[in-house]
Parts: sequence; structure tokens; C-alpha cells
Amino acid sequence: MHIYEYLFTAIIIVLILLSSSTMISTISEPSHSTSEKEQLKVTAQKIMTQILLDPGNPSEWGSYVDINENNLTTFGLAKYSETTREAYVLDPSKVLRLDSAIPSQFYISPSRVIDLLNLGYDYGFALEFYPALIVDYNATTNEVSVNSQQDGLPIWLANVYARMYYYNETSGQIESTFQINTITGVNGTCIVDFGIHPEKKILILVVDYYGVRVMKVVDPSGSNVMRAYLLGNRLYGASNISDNAIEIMVHRKAGRYAIENVTYSTSKENIEPTTVAILALSDDGNEMIFAPRLPVSDASEEARLTYSSIQGVELSFPFAYSVERSVIICGSAYIVRLYLWRMSF
Repeated sequence: MHIYEYLFTAIIIVLILLSSSTMISTISEPSHSTSEKEQLKVTAQKIMTQILLDPGNPSEWGSYVDINENNLTTFGLAKYSETTREAYVLDPSKVLRLDSAIPSQFYISPSRVIDLLNLGYDYGFALEFYPALIVDYNATTNEVSVNSQQDGLPIWLANVYARMYYYNETSGQIESTFQINTITGVNGTCIVDFGIHPEKKILILVVDYYGVRVMKVVDPSGSNVMRAYLLGNRLYGASNISDNAIEIMVHRKAGRYAIENVTYSTSKENIEPTTVAILALSDDGNEMIFAPRLPVSDASEEARLTYSSIQGVELSFPFAYSVERSVIICGSAYIVRLYLWRMSF
């Protein structure tokens, strides 16, 4: 009888120990989860700070195409120059080299950036760049719409400046229309009608809403204009450029924004600091070539550049953290959002 009592007591003790162990692990799990999230948050903020405030090394790696991803020792997108002292001003050439559409020899792969940021196999990341305002252009109705990026509501009383550059088949030259200055109505739209409909054209849009400036370089005709890439002071992706080329600039003038142009030569050592695009003709005059300096230049609601360590997946993870900042790229306001997630636990 005593043996059964001892066995029963031992079973009770074992059950108590197992229950206590389960309770302890259950209670500590939320604390462990909170600690992991805090660590992820701190890591994401540190990475975002480095990407946006550090120019990287070499400091002007975006402009020099002979510097490839293997030559980089640190990674950062900040603009580096003696005249740039503002925080969160990014180098457009560096951002452009994150676009997978660019020729492969200029592209900086996410796997290399993971190494430079010392993320190893522990983290995955994604960067999104998109304009601070949603600016859409309807080529059929010549209507420009401006909406909030946060809630999609229409923006009323936004100043819109527009100018069209087009290929004149008669003169064989790139010409421009007059500039239209207008404002959006209560529905967030306005009309920019130049009265002409050339086949090959580029539309420059500047939207200013209480100091938030967003610029768009739009190809309304689709594939009728050849795309090139502006890195530093040189054009790439189009080898047959003629001397008939112009720089399109946007700058403040008499309280408004002016869209103007100057002659561009492929031998120039520098381009104007306010240049947003370069337009050129091919040697035979059959192609109009354009190279926007802005990383996201098409006028559509989904216009954004996504740079991710995992391609072709939705940016939705059960254990991830995101942080965003407002930045300036070539004088235009953008939002940069960083997603960071754990790859291992």
C-alpha cells in the first residue's frame, strides 16, 4: 500500500513540474516576442539612417560607372558635394542604380547591399521610393490629377506647371511649347492643353502644394520615345546620340517655377544642378531619346521604385518592421520606406 502512495506522490510531483515549466514558457513568450520586435525596430532605424545620411564609399559612386558593386566598401544614398549640407538629400544617380531596368553593368544587386550593411543571413530588406504626392496624367483628356499619398484624397489649390517638348518633323529639331501655369480644383484636377498633338513628345510636370514639390517627366506617347539613363553628367543606353540635345531645368523664378532648357553636349563636364531630364535626337533623326534624372518619373498612381532582397513577393511579413522618411531627390519630394524582417530566429 505504501508503494502505491509513493508512486502516486511521484506522479503528482512530475505533473506539477511539467505544469510549472509550461506556465513559465507561456509567460515568458510575450516578453521574448517584445524583445525581438524592439531589436528589429532599432536595427531598422540604424539601417535607414545609414542609407539616407551616408554617401557611401566611394562617396560619388553613383556618377562613375567604372565603380561597380564590388568596388563599394560602404553603402549609402546621400548626395555628396561641398555645396550640399542638407540632411535627407539623395543622389539621383545612386538611386537610379538600384533600378533593375538599368543596364546590368550599372546595377547594384541587393545581395551586395546586404553584405555592405552587415545583415548577413539574419535579415531581409526592401526599399520603396515613391513621390510625396500622387500625380496622374491622362493623355486623352489632357487632365492632371493630384491626390494625397496617405489617403488618396484630391488636393485642392495645388499649383501645377507644365511644358511639352516634342520632335518637330518639319524642322527636324526638338522644340517646346509655352508653359502652362494653373491650379487644381476641388476635385484635385486641372487641364493642361497645348493645342498640338505631336507623335514624339515629353511632358514636364511640376506640382507645388505649400512647399511640397513633386516633378514628373512623362512620356505620354508610350514607346515612341527611346529611354536612356543619366548617371552623373553622361547618358548611357543610347550610343547614337546627335549633338541636338537639351537639358531641361526646373527652378524658382519670380515666385513661381520655371521650366526652361539649355544646350547639352556629351562632352560637358557638368550639367546644371536643376536639370530634371535630358532630351536628344539620334544621329539619323528618327528617334527621340530622353533620360529623366528622377528615379520615379512616370505619372501613375503606382509609380514607385522597389528594391528588395526577395524579388517577386508581396512586402508582407508576420514579423517585420517598417520605417519611412521624407527625402529630396533632384529637388522633388519623395517618401522612402524601409521594410526589415528576420530571416532566422
